[in-house]
Amino acid sequence: MRRRVAALTWCALVLGAFIAGSSCQAASIPGEKSEGGSRLVGLAATLFPNLTRAERALLNHADVRNVGRGEFAVAGISANPADPSNDPAHADNWDAQRNIRAGLIRWMSVDPDAIRLIDPQGIRVLGARIAGPLDLSQVRVPFAITLRNCSIPATMELSSTEIPSLSLRGSSTGSIHGAAIEVAGVLDLSRGYHSKGVVNLQSAQLGMLHATAGHFEFAPDPQDISEEKYANSARDALNLIYADVRATAAFTFGFEADGRIELYEAKIGADLACDGGKFLNSGAIALDASWASIGGGVSFVSAETDKIVGSKTGRAKINGLLQFVGARVGSYFSVDRATFEGKQGEPHGLSAPGMQVNGFFLWNYVVMQNGAQLDLSGASVTSILDQERSWPAPGNLQINGLTYTGFGGPPFTPGDAETRLRWIGLQPGGYHPQPYRQLAKVLHETGDDAGAVRVLIASGDASFEQYGWQGRVLGWILKVTIGYGHRPLRAIVWSFAVIILGAFIVAIGKRAGVMRLTWPENTPPPTEDPTAEMNPLLYSIDVFVPFVNLHQEHYWWPSAEASGECRVLGWNIHVNGGILRAYLWTQIIAGWLLSAIFIAGVTGLIRSD
Repeated sequence: MRRRVAALTWCALVLGAFIAGSSCQAASIPGEKSEGGSRLVGLAATLFPNLTRAERALLNHADVRNVGRGEFAVAGISANPADPSNDPAHADNWDAQRNIRAGLIRWMSVDPDAIRLIDPQGIRVLGARIAGPLDLSQVRVPFAITLRNCSIPATMELSSTEIPSLSLRGSSTGSIHGAAIEVAGVLDLSRGYHSKGVVNLQSAQLGMLHATAGHFEFAPDPQDISEEKYANSARDALNLIYADVRATAAFTFGFEADGRIELYEAKIGADLACDGGKFLNSGAIALDASWASIGGGVSFVSAETDKIVGSKTGRAKINGLLQFVGARVGSYFSVDRATFEGKQGEPHGLSAPGMQVNGFFLWNYVVMQNGAQLDLSGASVTSILDQERSWPAPGNLQINGLTYTGFGGPPFTPGDAETRLRWIGLQPGGYHPQPYRQLAKVLHETGDDAGAVRVLIASGDASFEQYGWQGRVLGWILKVTIGYGHRPLRAIVWSFAVIILGAFIVAIGKRAGVMRLTWPENTPPPTEDPTAEMNPLLYSIDVFVPFVNLHQEHYWWPSAEASGECRVLGWNIHVNGGILRAYLWTQIIAGWLLSAIFIAGVTGLIRSD
């Protein structure tokens, strides 16, 4: 009996040892057997004890063997992104089970064993709180990451990160350090995304930047103690200096930036779309795209109802300065139904000196408040489509050096000389000939030669106006006589008038007997009428036209001592030889002046074009 009991005891011990050994062997292969059947959960549990509900949901969803996964790993109580329970604005009310440790996401992105177990769709989480700083700097992430409607309060370190695509749609973040990040596809910061800090994407390489309905709010970076840096001029909400976006950069349909958007020397392969966006940095630069290269068009226009966002965002709004100094735009630059706000005396409006647009420049239904400026000095566009009601106030338009080929037709402001001279007159004080020459050139090329001449004459008026009353007098003479050289035939009309007047006066002097043969230069007068061969018209021509000798002025000249009367049209006119002589001297001077002005006008010596 004892032997039988001992044998049974021995068998029990052997069986227990076998079971224990099997259990130990299983435990030595992490992830081979785990909760819910997910190897990824088991692998993570050895490094991240006490996994939260959200972390388990993340790991289960990402597991490559999870063939029945939904769209997201749901951290909360609803799989609907629009459910209020998934609004990160209420993250303070979320319980700890919605936390996902930032280190867990990094481990999934860098650990070779973990990567082998993750589906190519990558990480897709809805409504989680990311606990701790997420550091993926210098990491080549092999899959996409989507953190939808998540709360990410700590700084995200993404410098030199390489990733197929990154979506933070609807999420709330602090600062993002993403200098030189490479996103092969879309960087999605849209649809309710809200950053409070500085999103630094300097020198980033992006397939597309999607920030529709995103909200970027500047806040000092806690890692930067230089508080003086954060004057308005340096309040960067989004830094894309030197960035390369291969497709479109969209800041549309409810986009809002409270701080500067930096696109200095950025390269955008398609459009820079800002329809319905709000760019707010009062008293400073709201968006700086100086020296940027934009392959498509630039648009700041009113946005109609966005069916995805479900709201009507309306007019584009800029409080501060849009700066496009030296920018290169591939197709068009459109500002339509936009509002420029700002305080009087503070910089606000559009500043685009030296900008080149290989297409039209649209300026339509624009509201420019409190002295907003429009600076297109040195810019180049193909055509201008604008409205007079959208022009800035006098003194706030800069167009010196602006070149264009024409103006748009209705319903835009016409391109006639009178209207466009009012446009040129909006420039601040000081005479600039180029705007007049450019307008005259365009009018001439479109067949409006009369309008072109009118513009050039207006240019002459402005030119002589700057020299005070002396300039105004000289300018009046040149304008009346030859239209500043643009109407030289006027000199012939004036010369003809002076000659006729002179002939009339000389005829009166002849009949009054004050004309005398010049003696002793000529032979003594004969007994008959000494002026019988004097022709008043030829005499006037001889006096007026230089270098012409018709043998009239040389032989007859009024005597200063002589006087007489002549009856003209029933009126007795007393003629004094001295006064007639003074008139002839004046006519000689007028002849020289008008002849010189005529020659200068014909040869172009006076013209400023």
